[in-house]
Amino acid sequence: MNCDLPASTALVPRAPRRTSLRRASGLPAAAELPPQGNDGETATGSLPGSAVIVLVIMASAILADRAVIGLSTGGRGALGLLTFGAPAIALVAAARYGTARTLGFIRSPVFLLGVAPYLVLTLTLPILGVMFHAYPERTLIALTEATTALSFMVLGAALSRTGLRAWRSWLLAAIVVQLLYGLGQVIYLGRGPGWELFGPFHDWDLSLQSLYGTFVQARGTALYFNPNELGLWAGVAAILAWMILTPRLRAVGVTLALLTLLISQSRGASVALLAAAIVGVFLAIVRGRMSTAGAARAALSVGLAIAVAVVVVIALEPSRGLVDRFGALFAVWSDGPRADPNLAGRLDYWASVLDLSVRYPWGTWGPPELLLGSAVDSSWFRVFAQGSVVYVGALALLLVAPFVLRATRFGGALMLIAVLIAVAGLTQTPPGYPVIYLFWALLGAGLQSSVSDRATASVRPARAVGRGAHRGPAYDHRTLPPRRPGLWAPSPRGSDPA
Repeated sequence: MNCDLPASTALVPRAPRRTSLRRASGLPAAAELPPQGNDGETATGSLPGSAVIVLVIMASAILADRAVIGLSTGGRGALGLLTFGAPAIALVAAARYGTARTLGFIRSPVFLLGVAPYLVLTLTLPILGVMFHAYPERTLIALTEATTALSFMVLGAALSRTGLRAWRSWLLAAIVVQLLYGLGQVIYLGRGPGWELFGPFHDWDLSLQSLYGTFVQARGTALYFNPNELGLWAGVAAILAWMILTPRLRAVGVTLALLTLLISQSRGASVALLAAAIVGVFLAIVRGRMSTAGAARAALSVGLAIAVAVVVVIALEPSRGLVDRFGALFAVWSDGPRADPNLAGRLDYWASVLDLSVRYPWGTWGPPELLLGSAVDSSWFRVFAQGSVVYVGALALLLVAPFVLRATRFGGALMLIAVLIAVAGLTQTPPGYPVIYLFWALLGAGLQSSVSDRATASVRPARAVGRGAHRGPAYDHRTLPPRRPGLWAPSPRGSDPA
């Protein structure tokens, strides 16, 4: 039978083609996607199991120093449960959500060029140190920093399509828990009202001395062992509170985070947070996303939060320790770095690193602290001592990578956290702090989101062939060149682009 049909009706049905394109690109079919909210959330607020993953990430970021077991290895005798627990949890997540969703980010150019060099060096340098520089085998535990980082990236990638609502409650809960525990420490040391109630928790703090050494009691540490760890947590929490929480809770979260920062009395984290805020304001102005009125409201909100936090801390800690510590910064500005004994000690550490680099021009490969006999107290000097300029360059690429992901999920928060880590790393070692797990998780989510966005973009031009066919000449998709997953051929001339 010979039927002359209109040209537009000769097209192959489009719905099956769309489904096959989505499956070829690793994306679920349209019918499988849950409805989205205004901020990217699903209709139920999160995907199944996502709240559990967020809880694991938050708990790891605040409890890692406490989740340890005593183990005689010739070192400090402590082994973090996350050393092997994080990879196990990541394997469970990969089995639950599939490798396309949890490991798809490894084919991202940003990961391959910006993140992988740091992870590869972190993994291989301790092995080279044992093989060629006579480091003891127990130092191989240092390579688990890379496996733990990759594990949290996998967990973050599993959350790449999860709405912000799944993060908000746990973030606010973590901020409150850290603040309350830190306030309890301050009240106990100052013999404030009800200080006896904190006695059992203080004994718990002191019990960690057998694992970590002398416990710093003059400053708040909350659930960490080092007050600088608490300071960096407070900086990250302030950024996430500003970027993730709803407007109604944003001021509360930022105020509580700044109060936690002042309890820690961490000057390095305070300066780093200020630098991150300046970068954030600059980027917002350059992109035209902040008006003069908006900048004034933001400055007023942050100013009030700082004022409230300062008043509360001074009222709870009348020994003027906070005023003296931050006042020393002005002495450094006027009299030089040697005016502050703390900074002077760090300068001596860094001078030792430069002397060590003469003996090991390509780096110690193993942990440099073992040869120095002391801490380095600077991420930048530490990676220089361990892997020379190559390792420094890898760390710099890692902290630049979030700027490439600025348009992805958590991209804005990732950029500011990267600035925070880079500046704080001048006088601290953030990659060794538990809060770094949050950075790795958000980085994994951002990378996976970028991969998904590119896959989605590759589908849209193909859809245009069918949508615009009624406006142009008949076009059968079977005449197109063969397609491979993740690739798309240009739309035919006359079709309507997506």
